[in-house]
Amino acid sequence: MTIGLSLAAGGVKGFSHIATLNFLEENNIKVDIITGSSAGAIVAALYGLYGNSKIVYKKFSNAVEKFFPNLKIYTEKLEKSNLWSIFQRALVPIDEYYKFFKYLFERKKFSDLKYKIGIVTFDTLDGNSLLITEGFLVDAVMASSSVPGVFSPLWIAGTQNTDGGVLSPSPINEAIKLGADFVIASTFERKPKTFPKDQLELMYYIDTWKEIEIEYVDLEKANVVIYYRIPYHWYQFHLYKEIYESSIKFLKERREEFDHRFWW
Repeated sequence: MTIGLSLAAGGVKGFSHIATLNFLEENNIKVDIITGSSAGAIVAALYGLYGNSKIVYKKFSNAVEKFFPNLKIYTEKLEKSNLWSIFQRALVPIDEYYKFFKYLFERKKFSDLKYKIGIVTFDTLDGNSLLITEGFLVDAVMASSSVPGVFSPLWIAGTQNTDGGVLSPSPINEAIKLGADFVIASTFERKPKTFPKDQLELMYYIDTWKEIEIEYVDLEKANVVIYYRIPYHWYQFHLYKEIYESSIKFLKERREEFDHRFWW
């Protein structure tokens, strides 16, 4: 049996994926294929390099601690709905967030990975999801994590790429495409917590429900779904430790619930 692990898009919520990997390691469940969108792409690529959830947590958290203070000025603007943001092509200059990904992946390539990893981006020219399995990790992961309107799209393979979560918030189809016949999906609740107060929030609200509907269709194809309920925005990276620790606790408390699904 070829086991695939699908890691969903979700910004700082991606620290929950590290808890998922820790849970699988502790219970001797070995995955063969890992696919990721956006934050899921970061965790997938790091795990592909190191094969150890504790190292992944250390690398990811160190990067957040090192670069988040510089990005905080931009993330604070996301807390406010204003006309200024509508007229900007990208909120964060590419030079600012490139440093974060360069720190994580340096010049490592897919050929350096210990596992079969698939990074998902959105091809803005063709309007399709693009599955990347070769080349430099920094390019693929950075493109997959480029939230539209917040980060600029990147050019890869002659086309413009942005956040993989646009069409593949949970890249389950991609795990199957790479050969998985049993897929574990690690994902999050995406339902908006409040009703929109203005027209800009209404656009985000509608877009979120579109993403939910897309993901529901894909989750039907997973054999096991680990569904985290995290009450924070994707850009609140200062809460990464709390998210990780609460996810570890969540899985420990539900250990027995997973028995009949994981052990065969």
